[in-house]
Amino acid sequence: AAAACWQLAQALWIPAKAVVAQLLLEHAWRQTLQHDASTRPWPWADTWPVARLIAPDLDVDRIVLAGDSGATLAFGPGLSFAGAKPGEPGTVMISGHRDTHFRFLRQLAPGNRIVLQSLTAEVEYIVRGVQIVDSRDYHPLPAQSGRLLLVTCYPFDAVRAGGPLRYLVHAAAVTESRNRF
Repeated sequence: AAAACWQLAQALWIPAKAVVAQLLLEHAWRQTLQHDASTRPWPWADTWPVARLIAPDLDVDRIVLAGDSGATLAFGPGLSFAGAKPGEPGTVMISGHRDTHFRFLRQLAPGNRIVLQSLTAEVEYIVRGVQIVDSRDYHPLPAQSGRLLLVTCYPFDAVRAGGPLRYLVHAAAVTESRNRF
């Protein structure tokens, strides 16, 4: 019984942490926009909000953090330092956990809209396709301007995390505004 309670507590902890973190991140994002400077969501945070990812067709709104380390992804989707920054030339790459912040990726389909807001730009993308790859032998395509790549683990319903498969959502920019919103 104790082991079952422990497993239940562990199963509920990650989603609860994800929800609470997004509330704190939302506040930090508003502060970042208001002051034109990065605001950490809590004093000991080693990351900060850098963008807002919106999938209006699915009513999804997520704050994106700087970096995509495991520690960062526990609190929200992360902007990969290996990719471009939102609004800059190149491919913007954002990673997230399949069982929390990026669970909605399984519902995205070609033609769905994605909006990415940063301090300097707002870019609207259209989903062009999805792809399942093996991370052990997948090499990303050369960076292309106006591209967004969303990455999460696959399969979505896996019992254990950490497998080699990745689910990729490819999107292309259709509009861009360099003005603050």
